[in-house]
Amino acid sequence: MQCAKILAVVLVMFFAGVFAVEANASSWRDTNLIGAMKDYNPALTDDFYANVNHEWLVNAKLKPGRSSNASFYELQDIVDANLKAIMTDDTLTGHDAELVRKLYSLWLDWDARNKNGLADLPEQAKLITDIKTLDDLTKYFMSESSFYHGTVIADFVLGVDNKNSEAYNLELSATGLSLGDSAEYKELTPNGERTKKMHRAIVSYMLGRFGYSDEEISAHLAREFEFEKKLAPFMMTHEEIYAPEAIERMYNPLTLDELREKSPVFPFADIIASHKAQSRYMNLQEPEWLKVLNDTYTPENLELMKSYLLCRIAAGYMGVIDEAAYRELQRISRERYGIKESKPDDELAVDFVHGSLPVPVSRLYVARYVPESAKREVTGIIRETVKYYRSMLAGEEWLSQSTREKAVEKLDAMRLNAAYPDKWTDFSGLNIPDDFYGAVQAIHKYKTQKYFYDRLNTNVDHDLWINDVVVVNSYYRPSENSINIIAGILGGDFYRPEMSYEEKLGGIGSVIGHEISHAFDTNGAQFDKSGNVLSWWTDDDYREFKARADKLIKYLDTFGVNGSLIQTETIADMAGVKAMLGIAAERENFDYDKFFRSYARTWKLIQTQESLDMVLKVDVHALPYLRVNAIVQQYGKFYETYGITSGDNMYLGERVAVW
Repeated sequence: MQCAKILAVVLVMFFAGVFAVEANASSWRDTNLIGAMKDYNPALTDDFYANVNHEWLVNAKLKPGRSSNASFYELQDIVDANLKAIMTDDTLTGHDAELVRKLYSLWLDWDARNKNGLADLPEQAKLITDIKTLDDLTKYFMSESSFYHGTVIADFVLGVDNKNSEAYNLELSATGLSLGDSAEYKELTPNGERTKKMHRAIVSYMLGRFGYSDEEISAHLAREFEFEKKLAPFMMTHEEIYAPEAIERMYNPLTLDELREKSPVFPFADIIASHKAQSRYMNLQEPEWLKVLNDTYTPENLELMKSYLLCRIAAGYMGVIDEAAYRELQRISRERYGIKESKPDDELAVDFVHGSLPVPVSRLYVARYVPESAKREVTGIIRETVKYYRSMLAGEEWLSQSTREKAVEKLDAMRLNAAYPDKWTDFSGLNIPDDFYGAVQAIHKYKTQKYFYDRLNTNVDHDLWINDVVVVNSYYRPSENSINIIAGILGGDFYRPEMSYEEKLGGIGSVIGHEISHAFDTNGAQFDKSGNVLSWWTDDDYREFKARADKLIKYLDTFGVNGSLIQTETIADMAGVKAMLGIAAERENFDYDKFFRSYARTWKLIQTQESLDMVLKVDVHALPYLRVNAIVQQYGKFYETYGITSGDNMYLGERVAVW
């Protein structure tokens, strides 16, 4: 759905045909930008999104600490208010309640945090500055300090093997770049300039607190950037990572001995072994990056690497020490994202506890706020949608019989997860100390044990399908072939028990259809019914499939956005609406006006210019006004409902040919 990290994207196989570039879309404003609604009050037939959401778009304000406001955030506010009620409820009993109450209290105790000051960070920084040789650096990477503070130049995390979905693997990858996207090192964009300024401000403040002079700080930042510039050209860009080709490109399985051969200078294999992280399955995401890292791991570059590590540790812990550091981080963040006021501390504490203890928080939330009836109803809508997709897939004439049968098999094998799991990761063994920084470290070590070491070299437990159900989100997970409609999204504009059936289909229904479509998009289509990367297409079908995807990209490009980046999510939006309209056709007296308006309301959003610039570079979703207007105008029922004709801006001459 959004966010991130979260995953593959489109059902191009459902959509084909000619994409009209002469659409009247040029007349639409990006009404999501703050101030764009001034003197703009279009008719429904000219700008459906702006008309339906007009009052909200004109009057909506940004809450403190946010660079945007949306249906998602309105619902998250409701969820967060409920979470605060849980975290401050002294009557709740049990280990989960004790954990979340204690961490919430520790976050807000500025007096205690100020007494603790910088905690052990200066000592951690000194471990890096004391490094004199390349051997010293290697020993540091093998230390517990390096492992738990995240100061490395090559990373390894637990994942699921793309061609053996029943097994966990070790994903070997590069660590982050200060500018985020490797493309920024070739040509710095305005968004990249803001990111660079923010990073430099954070590092400068923290190194200043460590006792470094302005001259020393400038030197460390320069060396950090020089090191990153050596690696960035050989690291995939954000757009490349989200491209369908990345799934095969980033799958390069190898053994520990083979890693030693590929990384003879940088001791990647020895570092993994020293942390007892050897895995029966390992995957190297970017071989070219590792080759260059080996060329760069030399005594001549030692000071560059030390500065890179020092800047990372400085930036990574600014938010978990004393109040002076936290307030400066808030100031820097406000400037970066165009925010005028920071969130209140009690809301920030809720966010932190939620992110740190997702399982205890989710269990408490579900017990109080998510009735079994909601889980049953949403599960029913999911099954109804799957039923419609089955007939849609089976009837698609351009697919061969073989591919069509495989598609239906994949649909029938899909795991349908709604609201919350029946099994949770065990947090009963976690106990946190009485100081905030110590609590942060204790939680990090406990989660590393639970999510890394306890699962390493084991088979995937599919009953543990999620840890956090209180974010406003939903997703499709290709490695499990699962659709996950979680508790956090069951509210607001998306779903309420008292909503009409039409409104539920326009809200949570279109979300469900969207997520199911990911099983058959340009990414998901590469995974079989068991979640393994395995082609189930005939060559002719896949060529046609790719040709349709290329047409989609050209269509999206006509809106002045990056069609390659947003193609999959846009088609998933189309598929979600298409599926709901198919279900609606089976109902007598279905109110299509309620349906389309409900769909439009789910994507309402306003944002700052800074936020917009970032979204256009990194978000795989279309801008919200396009998520509505460019979707609904594809369907005859929309034209019929509102009397859209060729003279209207919502009219599209040659609409997408669907099955």
